[in-house]
Amino acid sequence: MKHLIKFKTGASVFLLLSFVACTDLDTEIYSDLTPNTEYTTTDNLLAAILTAYGPLSNSYGNNGLFEVQELSTETSAAPAKFGPWDDGGIWARLHRHEWENNAWFINNTWNMCFSGISTCNRLIEEFQATSGDVTAAVNELRGVRALYLFTAMDLWGGVPLVTTFKTAEANPSRASRTEVYNYIESELLDIIPSLPDNPKGENYGRINKWAAMALLARMYLNAEVYTGTPQWQKAADMAQMVIDGGQFSLQTDYLDNYITRNESSVENILVVSHSASSGGAFNMHMRTLHPLSKETYGFTTGPWNGYTALEEFYNSFEEDDKRRDIFITGQQYTLSGEPIQDPNGAIEIDSKGNPDPDGTPLIFTPYINELTPKAFSQSGARIGKYEFATGLDLAMDNDFPVLRYGEVLLVRAEALWRMDNGNREAVELIRQIRERAGLEQIDPLTEDALYNEIQRELAFEAQARTVMIRYDRFNNTWWEKTITDPNKNLFPIPTAQLNGNPNLTQNPGY
Repeated sequence: MKHLIKFKTGASVFLLLSFVACTDLDTEIYSDLTPNTEYTTTDNLLAAILTAYGPLSNSYGNNGLFEVQELSTETSAAPAKFGPWDDGGIWARLHRHEWENNAWFINNTWNMCFSGISTCNRLIEEFQATSGDVTAAVNELRGVRALYLFTAMDLWGGVPLVTTFKTAEANPSRASRTEVYNYIESELLDIIPSLPDNPKGENYGRINKWAAMALLARMYLNAEVYTGTPQWQKAADMAQMVIDGGQFSLQTDYLDNYITRNESSVENILVVSHSASSGGAFNMHMRTLHPLSKETYGFTTGPWNGYTALEEFYNSFEEDDKRRDIFITGQQYTLSGEPIQDPNGAIEIDSKGNPDPDGTPLIFTPYINELTPKAFSQSGARIGKYEFATGLDLAMDNDFPVLRYGEVLLVRAEALWRMDNGNREAVELIRQIRERAGLEQIDPLTEDALYNEIQRELAFEAQARTVMIRYDRFNNTWWEKTITDPNKNLFPIPTAQLNGNPNLTQNPGY
């Protein structure tokens, strides 16, 4: 997919230059596109389809969805480390559930969802107006649209259910959450039989049969939250269909799912493809590491010292858990092995008058002294789940996993456990997940054990909030968060969207 995007960009430039150079008005221009010819070639069709995935790359990993799904939970935060990450307190408010209606990460995620939906709607209608066989392309776009709709429904509840482009209402009202849920279900069930079986090759990073099933399994697992009616059996059955398909398995090394070149993962079902050469869409290294980490990895510029794991979440990983390697802690070193010194560490004093206990050595500690306004620059375990390649500029090449086989096993395990908390298969499925992590089986399987295992396995994959809500824990209190308002289970409709559409209504509590 990365190479295809680059190829099409070059082809577009070539065609544009061809048009500019043409001065013979009597010459027949075979590249002239009409509704009947525009999508009749494989290249043109594929280039158009790929544009429907575009909004995902700007939000999966950072710039919207990651922030609202992770930094609002008990997994992580962006402490204000002596100024750079204060930003008027916006990050502290996100973590404390005091977010504003017009917060940029909320509006960005709304735009991701609905610009993606609009693009899918437009392309579906354009494809259907051509003379070629576009059934497969249309069904793929219906699957992409279902992913956008699912994300919107999860974050805001009832949302506009717009499925046309030319005849779409200028100011659509919100459909109920149940209506959106039912539409997504019917769409996915309808297209699954005709979607590609092979998730690799030209189908990599695109909706395939197994991705649609995995998305539906995730939705069924959260059905009680979305509609008031649990669908545990449906979740278990749909997950089993993915398992029985035999296309995926657990990657032997957990972290291999997140390496710089992770296209060969046997576990990732659907990813958002990222390319460092195409811009700064995925820049976790910039958002989590210290400016002096530039010396550790040979980056071209210093990171911004933002996102960190919360100490309690870090400590929830057993010492022998191989997944604990997703955190970066301890003394940091240069590429040549020299300990890095941070002169600011000797002079930083927090709002309570305490000096940084680590002094000048650059030591990442799980302990965070305060959320704001003067978190120590070295405080907080850093998010190292996604491999940081040596020599990075502002962007990473790692593809971000949206749907993964490990999650499918967890979905089936939880669904079976919900129906029978003594279910032996549920215990066995969790054993498989823990065995890869180098841990012993949990038996009996309790709610706390299941919840913690899910959060550890899916850490920093933009799912923590959804999991917490399903377990009725999003309104608990945790470090630096005291609000227990159930209205916060949904985000506010962004102010900009309300101002632009008088038919939208705000969620309760905002």
